[in-house]
Amino acid sequence: MISWIQHHLIRHGRWIFLSLLAIIIVAFVFTIGNTPGCTTDRSGYKENLFYGIDLNAPREREIVIEKVQLSAYLNGQQIRSDEQFQTQLTSRIALLHLADEIGVPAPSQETLADYITTKNAFRGPDGKFSADVYTSFVDSMESNPRAQKGLVLLVLEEDYRINQIGSVLAGPGYLLPSEALAQTQRNRTEFTLSTAQIDYASFTPEIAADEAALLEYYEANKLRYQIPERIQASYVFFKNSQYAAQVPEATEAELREHFIANRSQFVADFEANNPASEEGADETPVTFADVREAVAQSYLQEQEARIANQAAQAFAYSLYRDEIKRDSAAFNELLNKSQVSLTPIEPYTLAGARQRALSPELLESAFQLGGNRYYSDAYAIEGGFAVLIYEGRIAPEIPAFEAVQAEVTADYKAEEKRRLFNEKGESLQAELEAKISEGSAFVAAAEALGLQAQDFESFSAQEAPSELNRSALQTAQGMQAGEVSPMLTTGGSGIFVYVKEKTVPEIASHDEDLVQAEDYLARFAAYTSGAAFANELVFHGLPEESAQEISE
Repeated sequence: MISWIQHHLIRHGRWIFLSLLAIIIVAFVFTIGNTPGCTTDRSGYKENLFYGIDLNAPREREIVIEKVQLSAYLNGQQIRSDEQFQTQLTSRIALLHLADEIGVPAPSQETLADYITTKNAFRGPDGKFSADVYTSFVDSMESNPRAQKGLVLLVLEEDYRINQIGSVLAGPGYLLPSEALAQTQRNRTEFTLSTAQIDYASFTPEIAADEAALLEYYEANKLRYQIPERIQASYVFFKNSQYAAQVPEATEAELREHFIANRSQFVADFEANNPASEEGADETPVTFADVREAVAQSYLQEQEARIANQAAQAFAYSLYRDEIKRDSAAFNELLNKSQVSLTPIEPYTLAGARQRALSPELLESAFQLGGNRYYSDAYAIEGGFAVLIYEGRIAPEIPAFEAVQAEVTADYKAEEKRRLFNEKGESLQAELEAKISEGSAFVAAAEALGLQAQDFESFSAQEAPSELNRSALQTAQGMQAGEVSPMLTTGGSGIFVYVKEKTVPEIASHDEDLVQAEDYLARFAAYTSGAAFANELVFHGLPEESAQEISE
């Protein structure tokens, strides 16, 4: 088999076409930094060198992207996010640079042929290497004249060198024997335990909120009530209906064209207002004549909106073109000429922009305004279009206690409830421990205290009951038999765990689970070590300014 692959490699040499990339390459090209080189204007072009590769140069970047994508396909990997792709791209460049630095050689023909048989892309239905699949793959690429020549073999050679350097960086995967033993024992430990639960929502203690306590709480938490920067603005409204007189009377051709363009909506509205009289009766197609009145009204509204939009845009453009100042006579003249007026907007924060009736985009645009640019573009709002007029900003401020007393009271009571709930948990734990020491069963003791209790008979951590809270199980793993845990606050409840029995098994050195744990932890340690080194290598290859930003 190896000799056959060698023969095939020699016969086809490095002239292998890359057709598959036309399908699998995605638009990650724009995710690697800013790319001024993508435009025809290179006056502001700046290199972004990463180990000799200019990531701002479209062709260099595209070649690396093709290599990463093809490598992922050959190895049966899926790239699920931009972040994962960028990690693979930068790691590939960095590791190949290191391989060049220390002189890791390319594989021989025989070694490469052997390496090809390990690729997932060349496996047949039985999961083993298939010469037919390999041949079909190569032939399909050779037949595509648009594909870059020789890239497949280059990627395979680079992948081999990356694997060689990666195995050295990862090392053997060091771990203490006790780590694998502890994991195996943890998974096979047998528990018999009980839980008791108190509902937080049902916990309603009496909380006194006198003014002195509220003032003290307010002073200690003033920043919580700070009002962020707010925008002061008005807007000019261009109402659609006020332009009805400017809409020319529609011709039949225009109405029919409008009907055809929006047929599905007109038909749906007509059928909703005129349900069929008899179920199963033949349906008569809705014609233009049936909905002509609705079409005419819709056409009129569409034209009104078009003219209103044009008027709003013309208003904003006039402010820009004529450099009209906000408090000038020319500004007022333009308002009068446009037959509009200013409507004040209640001051609002950036977060509050999406809680108003006006267009959030219109309101948010104000945060980009200031100085001579005090007006926004035209934005669609209900019934027309609007241009925002920026008036100023209100600096962040902390309101007086009286202005936020209701909010302070609610926060104070909520915090007091949490504190009292935790205190209740401490007292319940002590009472449970006392009752158990007196000989009471945990469930009986818990129910006597008004808690909801449940028993869980013998089980291992690997086969824990689905109804057992995961936090409770994790807590139980660190407890001894006979102990009651402190209250765990999770999912809107307080939970107590009582470990009745805990049996930690003896694990033989040849135990299959132990061997698997040792293998897994060793591989994980090796992966972690190699990944950490690769990340460090990537960091050192970044441009100096980028590395400084990350380190800060």
